[in-house]
Amino acid sequence: MTKITRIIKLKFVDLNRCKAQMFEQMTEENTQIANKLLSLPIKERRKMTTSKIMSELKSALVNQVIRHTTSPTGRKTKQYKVLPVEVNNQNWKLTQKGETYSISFPTLKGEKRIPIEVAFAHWQPILDGLLEGTIQGGSFKLIKHKNKWYVYLSITEDVPEVKTEKRLGCDRGQNNLAVVAPKEGFGKFFNGQGVKHRRRYFQQRRKQLQEAKKFRALKKWNKKEQRWSEAVNHTISRRIVRFAQYHNADVVIEDLEGCRGTMKQSQKFRSDSGQSRHSWSYYSLEQKLGYKLVLKGLKLIKRPAPYTSKSCSTCGVIGKRNRQDFNCPNGHYHNSDLNAAKNLAQWDGFSCDLNLKRDASVMDSSGLNHGVLGTPPNSMNTVKQEYIQLTLFLTGLDTRIPPL
Repeated sequence: MTKITRIIKLKFVDLNRCKAQMFEQMTEENTQIANKLLSLPIKERRKMTTSKIMSELKSALVNQVIRHTTSPTGRKTKQYKVLPVEVNNQNWKLTQKGETYSISFPTLKGEKRIPIEVAFAHWQPILDGLLEGTIQGGSFKLIKHKNKWYVYLSITEDVPEVKTEKRLGCDRGQNNLAVVAPKEGFGKFFNGQGVKHRRRYFQQRRKQLQEAKKFRALKKWNKKEQRWSEAVNHTISRRIVRFAQYHNADVVIEDLEGCRGTMKQSQKFRSDSGQSRHSWSYYSLEQKLGYKLVLKGLKLIKRPAPYTSKSCSTCGVIGKRNRQDFNCPNGHYHNSDLNAAKNLAQWDGFSCDLNLKRDASVMDSSGLNHGVLGTPPNSMNTVKQEYIQLTLFLTGLDTRIPPL
């Protein structure tokens, strides 16, 4: 069993004006207390108690403010513009009457029980699990969004692990946002041309707003682009998880940490939002794919990126990649992204044949100055031995190949 913690968003049902104004007042009071505490040294903040703070808020809510301002996040903050009210897991209760769910918690006018809306069908078993005790509830925050009030509730649940039979490789890119495939068989493509076109449209509109100095509209436009990008990554990750469930397989991806600094790109492509790697949201897709897989009992596995796109998935020989085409010296042809996905699917235990007379330039283009996975540089004499087989795809990330 694996413990998963996530946050669900619950909307209040038919919240009247009186209660909405009370939530506004609670948020303002909560923010004022936090800013007063931030003006004190950290040593004094740690000694603060609710008896030393005069406030209309209940002591349970004030205690959460003190904890927040003394936390590592609070120490880095100079001042809060808005700090939502937080209620810990001991001071709220979920109840059900008929088909209506309600949540009760302390307010300025005592403890209030307010109905909440079940916005999505998959939240119904979560609320039932909170009532039955199979799902553990944490703290929640009162947050206002577009003049509507919500409860952002933290929950922790146990998810049984699934025994997988194989692995799927997932290659991320810009021409194809993702290509997922098993070691053998057909893969699934997620084309990125529409995303490129949309990003150029956002870039053009952003430029017009900047020239017109409409900064408020520009801020809304940036948020709109961010929401759209998040929706695209949610959709792709959800479909990849369904594909993984169908194959009963874990998903293997490339470790692309720091790739924006290591991948070279011309100024022409950098200025184009559709081509720029700085607008490529590969990490957002990785995060969403990770937690969605865990909820289904599957795993997300990271493997090093070098040679996954440059070696043949059939024979393991270094070949030539030209955009979407990959040609192997032994006559094998693959789609380059599909080839990389299949290499990732068979990463553990797979071997790659390197021609030592040619592989120095390949390593330089991959950013490897000291050979492959800790092997010595290829400055050795290769007259007697033209080919050598290096096991690139090993079971452990820290495994090193001994010097030859």
